[in-house]
This record gives sequence, structure tokens and C-alpha cells, in this order.
Amino acid sequence: MTRRLPIFVILVAAAGLTVPRAAGPTDWPQFRGASSAGIADASSLPVSWSATKNVGWAVSIPGRGWSSPIVWRDRVFVTTAVSKGDFKEPSTGIFGNDYVAELMKQGLPADEVNRRVKARDIEVTDEVEDVRWLVMALDSRTGKVVWEHEAYKGKPAGGRHRKNTYASETPATDGERLYASFGGNVGLFCYSMDGKLLWKHTWPPQPIYLDFGTASSPIVHAGRVFQLHDNEGEGWLTAFDATTGAVQWTAPRKATQPGRGSGWATPFIWQHAGRTEIVTIGMGMVVSYSLDGKELWRLRGMTQATPTPVTGAGMLFVGSGSQGEANRPMFAVKPGASGDISLTPGQTSNDFIAWFQPRASGYITSPLFYRGRVYAINDNGVMQVFEAATGKELYKARVGGVGNTFSSSPFASNGRIYAVNEDGDTIVFQAGDEYVEVGRNSLGEMSLASPAADATSLFLRTQTKLYRLTEKQ
Repeated sequence: MTRRLPIFVILVAAAGLTVPRAAGPTDWPQFRGASSAGIADASSLPVSWSATKNVGWAVSIPGRGWSSPIVWRDRVFVTTAVSKGDFKEPSTGIFGNDYVAELMKQGLPADEVNRRVKARDIEVTDEVEDVRWLVMALDSRTGKVVWEHEAYKGKPAGGRHRKNTYASETPATDGERLYASFGGNVGLFCYSMDGKLLWKHTWPPQPIYLDFGTASSPIVHAGRVFQLHDNEGEGWLTAFDATTGAVQWTAPRKATQPGRGSGWATPFIWQHAGRTEIVTIGMGMVVSYSLDGKELWRLRGMTQATPTPVTGAGMLFVGSGSQGEANRPMFAVKPGASGDISLTPGQTSNDFIAWFQPRASGYITSPLFYRGRVYAINDNGVMQVFEAATGKELYKARVGGVGNTFSSSPFASNGRIYAVNEDGDTIVFQAGDEYVEVGRNSLGEMSLASPAADATSLFLRTQTKLYRLTEKQ
């Protein structure tokens, strides 16, 4: 018996076109996985491991990069930056204003204070030799490098904070192509799944606040790739045709950001019954765009732009943090907003904001929506858990106890929350209305990257290695 192909498939084949692949339930195609949700409920992941226990493989990754790994079928993709010279060493912990206060107490002039802070925390261009920006594909089963390509080589256009890297942007894939970004100051590079460079786009470099470097990752949706670059010069959100790299539109950001313009947050695709939106967090405000680049709504009240939003319970949860416990706003936004939906002084809700918490967001980490609750972990390890529908705080706890700091965003799997601290320890606790820790696992090396998962494995990046962690049978 001859099986007849649908007419649509015949026409597509005749035209030489490809049908876009849908992400499977255990693919992790971009920062925080499918829909940027940070959820792996279709996976069976380990609860306990070490640098030798439940390790499927561990491979050294050259150079430095805090980009997160992504997974598609039997491939793991990661980016890194390599130099012949030494990079300024990273350090865990909270880089607040304590050092500034200490220097000022000594009576040092402002210029000297700035010089010493910069010397300690910032790697300027003059301190770096040429950098090679690399894109790597590994076999997810064995860890073997399948292909590796140099996307760009040269001097960085600007410096970086020593907790940042020159490769902190997480790549994205739609199963047809891989999109690797090294920030607006290096470029966006598109590869076939077998490693052929298909197109690239570069921009004139722009200054970043205090030479902190870049971090906003690309996202891909419905045949387009979106890249955000908020900076102290000419910021923008640009949409590209995923196949050709042709610019579809660019939305300037200068007019949307009051005061300081730099930001590090990755855009978020919000799909709801009414429409699909591109939600961006900038310094000072949230701005949402339609798929054709038109502004839909804006919300003032943000602080430093680092976390990425999440959605659930029919709402968008968007927040931003700052050093310390103050100024960490979190908003629950309803679908259908238009214009300026900012709260007025004293308000905690309005027609499009269901609830507001002034001290709820993490500083670096993104929030997690899971089973009716919103989890937010601040850089100092203090976690707050809220009822998603109402914003009621359910409980507060220090993840892992006193002394843990976090830059990696948490994710959930089968009723458990996984949170990786900066020392490379993963604390596993139960999802619910109280803090119940069920696992604590150390790899013994600094980690700021957010993990990825497939059906049975967790992929966790440390300062020098990429691990595949899986239950050994």
C-alpha cells in the first residue's frame, strides 16, 4: 500500500522549503528553555550528584563564558570567549557599594575612589589581548565536540565587570538554525545545525554603563530573531528574518529609557489569547512591542534591568532588582494593556496591574512561575514565594542557608525547584508553601550560568567545564 503525502508537504518539498520544527517537550532551545519558562516537567532529572557521582560526562570548555548551554535533540550548544592572555579573574559574592563607602571613609577624593573601584572590578580593553569568540556544538550523549567555529576575532569594543564575560549571551535555536549572539558590540551570528555560517549582523559599538559589558540573549519566534541592546548610546530592539538575516524592523530605545540606558535583560515573548508581545525590561521601565515593532504599553518603576519576565495564571510577572533588599519591584500585568499603565503613588493595582510588590524581584536572577506560585531569589539568597493570582507572600527563606549568593536563574522539574549558587552548589527543594530542602550538590567550582535539561539529564556549566548530570542505572 502506498502512503499518500498531504498536499501541503508535497508543495513544500517541491518549493525546496522546510517546515519549521516545533521544540519537543525535552528540548531546551534558548535561555530558560521552551517559552523561557524554566520548567522541565517532561524530564526525569537527578536530585543528587557531585563532580564524580551521576556524571554522564564532563568536558573542559576553553576560555570564559557565562552563557547558558542549550539543547536540541542530540546536540548541546554553548559559546565562549578565548584569549592568549589572562582574563581578570571572576569572583563570587555581592559587589555592592561597601567598597566605595570604605574608600570614602578614608578621605580619598572621588576620582581616586572611582579609579580603585574600576581597577578592582572592571577589565578595560587595554588589559585584554585579542579575543576569539567561539560557538561550539557537542554530542549530548558523549560530550564530544561535533563542531567549533570562530565567529569573530579582535579587541573587545568595551570592558567588562569581572563577574561578566565576553560571552554571557545564551544562544537560541529553532531546530533549523542556531543563533549565537555576543552582544550588540560584537554581533549576531547564524549557523546551520551542522555548523555552516549562514549570515551575520554587526553594529557600531556603543558604550555600556561603567564598562560592565553585555548580556542580553537573542530569542527566536515565528521565523524571526529578536536582539535587544540597551546601552548609553543608541539602543535598539531589532527583528531579523531567521532564514536570511534581513532586518525586518528596528525600534529605537533611547526615548524609552529615562536617564541611564544600559540594560542586560533578555526579551520575553508573551503569547496570550489577545495577541503576541515582545516584552523588554529597560533601566527604569518595561516596554512591550507588537510583532511589527510598534509600542503597545509601558510601565515605569523598574530598577536595574537584568531579570527576564515569566508568565502564568493568565498574567505576566515582571520585576527588576538592585543591590540590597530595597527597590526590587515585581508587577503582575494583565493581558490587553495599552499606553502608560504605570501605577500612581500609593497604588498597588490598576486596570492592567493585578498586584505589585515593592520588594520581591531578584537582582540578577529571573523569577520562576510554577504550579500557581512565583518564586524570586535575590542575589543574597533570600527567596520570596508569592501566590501568583493575588501577590500574597506565602513564605520567605534563605535558599541553602546563610552565605549563599546567586546569579543563575532557578528552574523546576516534577515538583522540585533547582537553584545553582555562585559556588557551583545546586540546592534542590520542594515546590510548595514551605521551604523543604531535598538535595544539595556541589561541583566545587564557580557557576553563574543557568542550567539546561533534556529528557534525563541536567547540563550545568561551571567556570571551566560543562557537565552532563544524569541518574546512573
